[in-house]
Amino acid sequence: MSLFSTREPRRFRGVHIYTSERQDKLNKLVADAKREEQIARGETPEYKPDIDSYRGKFAQNLKKADPNRRRLHPGIAVAIIVVLIILWHYLLTGTFRF
Repeated sequence: MSLFSTREPRRFRGVHIYTSERQDKLNKLVADAKREEQIARGETPEYKPDIDSYRGKFAQNLKKADPNRRRLHPGIAVAIIVVLIILWHYLLTGTFRF
């Protein structure tokens, strides 16, 4: 918490709570027809990914972490830290004496 600076207000996120599946299907059908029409004319259709389909995917992937993933054992972590401290001491003093 700062005394002299104010926080910037949050940006508006226009997320619809209620959606019309019928309207979504109609919009998709119109977009597909426009894309096919561009292809028929020989133009390259511009690619616009559906943002709503990607929303929240990163958090879902974090929840699906691999249970078989190998974790670093605490003893190995301590051994690595000790070796790094010894190396640091050697680099500072030039000897292995403590």
